[in-house]
Amino acid sequence: MNFIVIDKQSNLIKGAVTAPAQPIDTGKILFIKVGEPTLNKYYRLLSKTRKKGLLVDVGELAAISHAFLDSLVETDRKQ
Repeated sequence: MNFIVIDKQSNLIKGAVTAPAQPIDTGKILFIKVGEPTLNKYYRLLSKTRKKGLLVDVGELAAISHAFLDSLVETDRKQ
């Protein structure tokens, strides 16, 4: 399973990880399960932002991936 790693304080995506089970969220880090299409969109955004020395903002990915946006909303409801 693929997960996007989000820094809760800054709402920046710190990276992506693959794990057999859902990693445990911490007070600072949030893990959102994503599929291959969303992961590909993230990597496309990352290649653009890295040229500027930046990280991808959660909102940027949510704007182009409805599945990711739905996952964010669902995660927010659980908390």
